[in-house]
Amino acid sequence: MAIDDRPFDALERHFELEDSSRSPAVSYFWDWASRVIPFWPFDKAAALLKDRFAADGQARIKIMLETVKSEVRKHEEAIAALQKSTSTEALETRELLTKDLLPEAARRAFITRDEKRVVRIGLILANAVIEPQPDSADEIEEMMRIAMDLNDNDARYLRELDRIEGTQVRANGRISRPNAFSVWPNGFWGQRVLSELDSTFSKLEGFGLVSRLAPPNNLNATADIQNRYALLLKGTRFIDLIRQL
Repeated sequence: MAIDDRPFDALERHFELEDSSRSPAVSYFWDWASRVIPFWPFDKAAALLKDRFAADGQARIKIMLETVKSEVRKHEEAIAALQKSTSTEALETRELLTKDLLPEAARRAFITRDEKRVVRIGLILANAVIEPQPDSADEIEEMMRIAMDLNDNDARYLRELDRIEGTQVRANGRISRPNAFSVWPNGFWGQRVLSELDSTFSKLEGFGLVSRLAPPNNLNATADIQNRYALLLKGTRFIDLIRQL
């Protein structure tokens, strides 16, 4: 299969022909806005905003698709080998997975303002569908949802935790509490007590990517110590999906 015949290119052509701003949710918003503020000077401003919203959304979808195509092209030889060694049934299953995920990725790219987050959505889609053993659509959709909410700084902290703990988590499915506690200061944060660190890792913990470590039992209750975290397998999975070659 030639690279230009892949579903990514078909979806791109589809969005070139179809006004993606007419999704049900977006249509409802604009219909509501036109009724609530139909008077000057908001009437013209709302019309301009609608055009810009559609154009910006289309641009973000294009960024996502370009990211996918760029990553897939890096794996053309591996994909060709996979196609030859995979059963017809497995190939059809992968095609169905791709068809399910492409519209979802496009929808999320359309409503995501930050272009870097859009790129990460594209990376998740690309890496997910070319894996030898792809995960379920539900798992990949969850990773896309997380990518929409994590900013560059969140990703930076998670990558650093993956650097110091990821090998053990991938090998064993987890990192022991003593090991996680001992390697924690090897991160760029050292042993400083940072409010940014707490807020960032609390956010990552909310997505199930990391887990906060209980402090040592021999600490005084009034001690001001830095909270430490263990990387979870879900966190390594997210890092693997947003990784670029």
